[in-house]
Amino acid sequence: QIKMMVQADKNGTSPAFNYLLFDAHNAANSRIKSNAYNYTKDEKYFSSSLRLRMKKYAFAALGNTCETRWTNCDGVPSAEAEWWASGFLVKEVITAIGDDGAFRRRIRIKSVDLVARDTAYLQLWLPKKADKEGNDYLTCRYKDANIGIRVHTSYPVKKTEGRMIEIGPIVLSPNDSAEVISYLMADFQPDNAQFIAKIEKLPTADAELTRQTAEKWAQTNQLTSPDVVVSGLYSAVTATLPGCAGSNGVIDAGMLEYGGQWVRDASMTAIGVIHTGNFELSRAVFEHILTTMVHDEGVTMIAGGFENPDREQFDQMGELMYALKSYVDWTGDISLLKQHRDKILKLVERPLSPNFRDETGMVHNRREFWERTFDDAYELIYQTWVVVGLRCAADLSGHLNAGDKAKRWRKEADVILDAMLHHPTAQLKDNGHLIKRRNRADKQIASMMIYRGWKPGAPGSVESMSSIYPDATMALPVALNVIDPASELARQTILETEKLWNRRWSFGGHDRYHTSSQGDQPGPWPFATCFILRGEHEAGMYDYSRRSLEWLYQIDGGKAGLWYEEIPLIPSGYASAGLLPWTSGEVGFFIIHHLLGVKFDGDRMTIKPNLYETTAPVKADLRYRDSRIKLEITGGNGTVNHAIVNGNKIRPDKQGRIVVPSNFTGGTISININTTILNDSVLIDKNFKNR
Repeated sequence: QIKMMVQADKNGTSPAFNYLLFDAHNAANSRIKSNAYNYTKDEKYFSSSLRLRMKKYAFAALGNTCETRWTNCDGVPSAEAEWWASGFLVKEVITAIGDDGAFRRRIRIKSVDLVARDTAYLQLWLPKKADKEGNDYLTCRYKDANIGIRVHTSYPVKKTEGRMIEIGPIVLSPNDSAEVISYLMADFQPDNAQFIAKIEKLPTADAELTRQTAEKWAQTNQLTSPDVVVSGLYSAVTATLPGCAGSNGVIDAGMLEYGGQWVRDASMTAIGVIHTGNFELSRAVFEHILTTMVHDEGVTMIAGGFENPDREQFDQMGELMYALKSYVDWTGDISLLKQHRDKILKLVERPLSPNFRDETGMVHNRREFWERTFDDAYELIYQTWVVVGLRCAADLSGHLNAGDKAKRWRKEADVILDAMLHHPTAQLKDNGHLIKRRNRADKQIASMMIYRGWKPGAPGSVESMSSIYPDATMALPVALNVIDPASELARQTILETEKLWNRRWSFGGHDRYHTSSQGDQPGPWPFATCFILRGEHEAGMYDYSRRSLEWLYQIDGGKAGLWYEEIPLIPSGYASAGLLPWTSGEVGFFIIHHLLGVKFDGDRMTIKPNLYETTAPVKADLRYRDSRIKLEITGGNGTVNHAIVNGNKIRPDKQGRIVVPSNFTGGTISININTTILNDSVLIDKNFKNR
C-alpha cells in the first residue's frame, strides 16, 4: 500500500536525492507533494535525504553533483544515486523488498579524493520526533502512517535530537570504503506493536524478502538489444510501471497533478503493464476499473466522477475493450469477462444508443478528446475507438456468452468507419488526410475557435483566434490499423501531425494540438508524441518514428521511464506538470507491439517485426499465458524471411507476418529478417550512435 516516489532534483541547493511516501490505494493522495506521509511544513520532504557529516559540517546530495539511474540490486530494480561529500564518493541504492512496506537503503562511501585518513558520520532522519525507539531504530506515527528507520551495521549507532540516527565514526584511509545497510518501513495499520515487530525483524528477514521480490521480478519481460534507446527505454518502463498502480488496482492518472482516475488512462497504462509481463497487477487494475470506474449502465469514469451524456468520452469504451482483449490474448484468463459480463455488455452497447448517433451512423457530442467543450460534432478519435471497441467485443463475444451479438457489433463498426471515411457531407477527411472534428449542424470542419483556457500567458488566453488543427489523435487511426497504414491517406495524415513538432520551441517533441489553442501551456506532450510515434511506425515512416523515440529517451523522464504530462514553456505551467503513467504504458506497448511486431489477429498471435537498423539482433524473454516466449530476431529493417517456432520452419503469410500455430503454448521463436534499407532511418540511427 506504500508508494515511494524517489526524486532527483537537479535545481537549487536543497538536498537533491529524496523520497516521498504515498498511499498507493488512494489516487488523490499523490496529487501534490505536501500530501506525502513524510512531508512536513517546515522541512518539506528533506528529512528523507541522507547526510554525511565531517566534523561539524553535514553534506547532502546536490543537483549539480548527483547522478541517478535505475540499477539492478539482487535481482530487483532499484534507484541508485552517486554524489560527493568533500573527498568521499557516496552511493545510495534504494530497493523495495517484500510486499509489506519495507525499503532497503544500501549506503556505500569511498575515500576517493582524500590524501589522508579522515572520519565520516552518516545521518538518517524521521519526519518528526520518534514515538518509539530501540537499539538501532526509531519509529513515529505521522499523518496516520507508521514510519520507521533502522540501521544494520557494525559501526557505532547513536540517536540524537529524538528523530535522527547517526552511524559512526567511520574512519577511512585513501581508497578505503565502507558500507551501511539501513531500512525504512511504513504502513497504515493502527497496531503500533505489530509495526515495531516488523521493523525489528527486518535485518534477519532481508534475505528472504529480497529473494521473494526477485522471484516476482524474474517473471517480468526482459529485452536485450545493441540499440541503447530501445533497450534503455524498455528496461526503464518495466521498472517504473509496477510502482504506478496500487495492489488494489488504483492508478493516479497524473501524479503530482490530478489525483484523479480516468478509464482511458488506467486502460492504456494497464496495456503497458501487460506488455512488461506484470499480469497479476494488470488484472488488479481491470478488476478496479470494472468494479468502481464503470457505472452499471456502462458510463465510464472521468476525473474520478461520471459526466452527463453530452460530455461523455466515447473513446473510453474502446480503450477498455482493447485493453481487456490484450489481457486475454496474453494471459488466457477470461474470468474477468465472465465475472463482469453484464456491465461489459452495457459498456459496449452504450455508444450505439440513438442518443449518441444520428443518420450518418457516427457518434457525436460536445466534448472532444482533450476534454474541452465545443459545439455538437463528430470527433475522429471517438469514431476510431468505438470501431476498435466493437471489434474487440466481437472477438471476445464467445467468452462473454454473447456470440449472438458479434455479427451486429462488427456491422455497426463497419457502418461507423464507412461514414467516417466516405459520408458525402460528414466524412472526417479533407485535402487527402484525416481531420479531427466536423460540426454536426452545418457539417463544416471545426477548425477555428475562441478558447481562453485557464492559464495566464497561455496562447489561448492571449490570441484572438485559435486553430484546433492538426491534432495528435489524428495519428491513432493509423496506429490502430483502423485505416490501412500503407495507404496514401495514412501517410498524408501522419505528415499533418508532424506539423506539431517544434511548434514554438526548438528542443523537439509534439504538441497535443495546434499550439494557438493551448488553454494551459504550450510545449511538447510526451504521450501525444507517443500517439504520433505509433502512427509513424505503422506507416513505415521510420525516420520520423526514430526521431520521436530518441526524443522520448533524451528528454526529462527518459532515463526514469516516467514522463511529465507536458514540458511547459511558461512559468504558470510549472507547478501543474504532473507525471503520467499512461506515457510509460505507451512506450512499453510500442516496443513489443509495434517494434517487435507481436500482435494478435482474433485469437492468433502474429509477429511481423519492424525494427530499426540498429535494433537487431534483439532477444526478448516474454511472459505468455502460463509459460514464456524466447523470441530472437536477427537481421534488421526489412521483410521476414522465415521463422523457426519450436523447431518448425514457418514462412510468412501474404501480409509478411509469421502466424504462430494455434497450439503454441510457449517456447522459442527465432525470426530471420531480410535486411533492406527502406528509407533514411539508418542515417539517423548512425548519427545517434556516433553522438
